[in-house]
Amino acid sequence: MSLIDLKNELSYHHLKDRYIDLPATGATVAEAADVLHVDPDAIAKSLVIDVNQQPIVVVLSGNARLNNHLFKTEFNVRPHLLPPAEVQQSTGYPVGGVNPIGLENDLPVYLDTSLKGLPWLYPAAGDQYHALKLSLSELTELSHPVRWVTVSV
Repeated sequence: MSLIDLKNELSYHHLKDRYIDLPATGATVAEAADVLHVDPDAIAKSLVIDVNQQPIVVVLSGNARLNNHLFKTEFNVRPHLLPPAEVQQSTGYPVGGVNPIGLENDLPVYLDTSLKGLPWLYPAAGDQYHALKLSLSELTELSHPVRWVTVSV
């Protein structure tokens, strides 16, 4: 999905005002939290992981760390992050800009329970200079997750 398509999707859901142009890079959790003036946990980071040669997207809160044991319990394999070139090819977005909404290849999206209880979440919006401000229910509605998982500590 292009940035224009993403903006159109947001407009369709009456959320166009939630698209944020960042004045500096927000490619990492720390950078995004700093430029947005929010707690790092509010950053919704999207990890692209290879599961049996099929990329999936797992969205976690900013300070959450992927746990190998919990991931293997959920997916029956150890997690392997895709290299940056494969992330771009699989999602249509570069590393630091992966957005779980409107992925280019309609990848399965899983939301980690670390996101629950946060009033606002800030996923990247296509590149390192854009973000979204969404409630958990909005993120859930727009990302169409397969299911909730617990893969982080």
